[in-house]
Order: sequence, then C-alpha cells, then structure tokens
Amino acid sequence: MGLAAGSKGSIIVLGMQDGSAESLHRLEEALAARARWLETTRLPQLKDLLGSYRSLFASISGTLLRKGLLREDQYHYAERVSEVAAPPDSTLSETGDSAELSNRMVSYGRQLDFLVDGMPFTLASLDLPTVRRIASVMAFVDWDGFGETSHSPTTRALARLVTKVRLSKDTLSSRVLNESQSQIEKIHRVIQERLVELESWHRESWKGEVRAKVLPHVASHAHGAGADRAATVLAVRKVFELSFPNGTWHPHLVQEILAEDYGPGSAERMEKLIASLAVPIPETAKSENVLDGRAELMQAVRSVCASAADLSRCDSILQENEHALEKRHLTLSQRVRRWLQKSLGRLDDRFYDVETAPASSDEGPKTETIDFLKFRSELKELNSVFAEINQKESPGQRRIDAMEEEELGSFLDWQVRQLRRLHRRMESLNALFQVRALHERRVTVRSIKLELLAIENCVIRAEEVSRGWAARA
Repeated sequence: MGLAAGSKGSIIVLGMQDGSAESLHRLEEALAARARWLETTRLPQLKDLLGSYRSLFASISGTLLRKGLLREDQYHYAERVSEVAAPPDSTLSETGDSAELSNRMVSYGRQLDFLVDGMPFTLASLDLPTVRRIASVMAFVDWDGFGETSHSPTTRALARLVTKVRLSKDTLSSRVLNESQSQIEKIHRVIQERLVELESWHRESWKGEVRAKVLPHVASHAHGAGADRAATVLAVRKVFELSFPNGTWHPHLVQEILAEDYGPGSAERMEKLIASLAVPIPETAKSENVLDGRAELMQAVRSVCASAADLSRCDSILQENEHALEKRHLTLSQRVRRWLQKSLGRLDDRFYDVETAPASSDEGPKTETIDFLKFRSELKELNSVFAEINQKESPGQRRIDAMEEEELGSFLDWQVRQLRRLHRRMESLNALFQVRALHERRVTVRSIKLELLAIENCVIRAEEVSRGWAARA
C-alpha cells in the first residue's frame, strides 16, 4: 500500500498497490467473521452481564436505602430515559451529600434499566458513539478505586455510606454489601473488556469501509508530511461524505489509516491487524481444568444450599406478617373455625393477587395469583433439600459428592431456577404485606428485604458459574 508519488502540484491518487487487494479482502472476511461472533456470542453475554450488574447495584442501593442512608426519589418517578448518558459526577457539598447522592443513584439505576430493558443488543444499534456512552455510564462508579481516594466525588460519597454499614452491628447488611461489592467489581471488569472489544471492532470496521470504498477514489494536490497529511484528510472527507451521506466522520481514524497503511512495514501491520480480528477458539479443556470445573460447580451448589437459613427466615416472617394482617379481618367465629381447621390439619387455601417482577428483561411485569399455603409448602420443601445437603455425612450431601460434572451442572441450573421463582414470589408477597400494613392501624409487619438481597446475591454468583460451565461444555 502507498501514496502514489508525483511532482509538486500533481494529482495523487490514494489506492491499492498490486497484491494489496488480497489483504483487503482478507480484512473484510475477518471483520465479517468477528461481527458474527460478536452478534451471537459476545452481545448476549454483555446483556446478561449488564443484568447481573444492575441486580448487584440494586442490592447495594437497596441496602443503603433500607438503612436510611439513601432516600427514594419522590418527584421524578415518571421521568423516562430515552438515551444513554452518565449522571453528573461533580463535587458534592458536605451538607448535601445524602440528598444529591440519592438523586444520582436513582438516575444511575434508571440508566441501568434502560441499558438492560430498552437497548437492542445488535452491532447496528450499539454503534461506536453508543458504545462509548455505555462505557461512560459503566465508569460512573469507580469500582476499581472504590473508597476515599477515588477520583470520583460520587464514588467517594457512596463508599462512605457503605463503610458506615460495615462498621455497624448489622452483620446481615454488612454481608450483603460485601458480597455485592465483590461480585460487582468482577462483573464490572468483564463488562469493560466486552465494551473494549466492541469499540475495537467498530473502529476497524469503519476503517475497513474507508479503505475499500473511499481511498481508491481520493485525489489530493499535495504529497508528503505535515500540511500535506492534513490536505489528504480533507480530501478523504470530501469523498467520504459523497459515499456515506449519513455516515459519522472520524478524522482520527483516518489519521490511523494513513499512519498504518502508507510507509515501510505497512504489509506487516496489516497482517497483525487481520490476526487480531481472528475469532477466539476455545482451548480444549485439560484434565486438571476438568477437575477444577467440577470443584467450582460443587462450591456453587453448596453456596446456594447455604441460603437455607435466609429461606427459613423469609418463610417465618412472611407467615408472621400474613397472620398479623389476616386476623384483623376475622370475626371471633372465624378465628375459632380457623383454629379447629389447623388442629385437624385442614386449612382453607388463601390466595393473593400480586404483581411479580419479569422473569427476563424481555418480559414486562405480570399479575400472579399465589396460593399462600401451597407457596409455603414449596418453600419448605426446597429449604429442606438445601438444609440436608448442608449437613455433613447426610444422604443429600453424599448424593451431591457422587455426582459427575454434568450432573452437578444440571443440578445447579435446577437450583437457580427454583430459587429465582420463589424469590420473585417472596419479593411480591413482602411488598404486598408492607403496603397492606400501611393501611391498617395497630398492625406491625417485618420486612425480608435484606434476606431477599442476600438470596439475590447468591443466585447471581451461581448464575455466573453456570454460564461459565455451559460455555466450557
């Protein structure tokens, strides 16, 4: 590749030398293959990762909200997000940290909702400017430097609130925050890597289009360095605007093309570029990696089973709340009848209409009728399975220890599905009972928000292990 030489004032055509057309064809094929891989593999992964990131952030902000360190936004719930944009990260006043930080956290949560639920995950929709805006949203909280030394005023204020909870006697809230922060830091790094991959592809794809469709038709009246390079960029822009009337102009990428393609070593640089676009081929798992995979699945299964204590507390509190609210509406004769039924083991079913969260980001909220007694029976049954596996030398633990890797992977998937389903219903019932208690006098109910957050963190970690195992399999 090269700039055609000529005397001063002559017309210089930027084009391809003999043999370079083959390299350009290979570059186009490499870009197309990588685009297919990004569409089918990386973008679905990115959406899942952003969903997990959103859940973990909600866990952190929800814990701080429950502790009274953040407050809900009472004035802008109807505000709709229509574009990706990071909230402001200007300096916070010492006296107004809590109010302004609360507003920023609410705004950030809306941005994450829009990314997960409102953005189509295709290469066409996630163009270069959009990817960069997403990167700025993901950089809003400085997780790598989370603490008082962070460059971000918002991060420093958020870290101070998290530290308050950690230093308190509320061990459950502290555990939720520690686990959430640990997981969100890991996921944040992976998301950043995926965004770098997307940006890199868009840059090279744009440059490939310019190489193929613009440069062969560019003529310049100057040649050489300095001002001549600027004149060449201007000439490229004129042809670009004719070829791509609706395209986005990136002058710095044209500078990269001219630096890469013209001059000594251009052929070697092109070969390196093509090699960098090759689709990664998963390495064949070695025997020691197989053992590590089984150990990771085993640890994930046992971690999920450790949620038995939180499930038990949720069951106890929900039963207590339901009883406190129900007895307010029972007459004396109805209470006697209920006592007789309970003593005979025959209780009438009690049904509650609740709005449950969507099972996936592609669905909207839906109304579900929950048979409370049946729900508690299912909850107790799952809890007993988990509790048995947690017991040393129990039949359940021996069955798990004897499972092969594929069986462990399937069991973990079953655990996650069951826990997700019950978690949605517990969350809905908890919200329903809280609302009803507000309308009732002399009725006090307890919340299971922290227990739900702990279970949510457990599910997120298990899902991450399950996805990794499925990808290796």
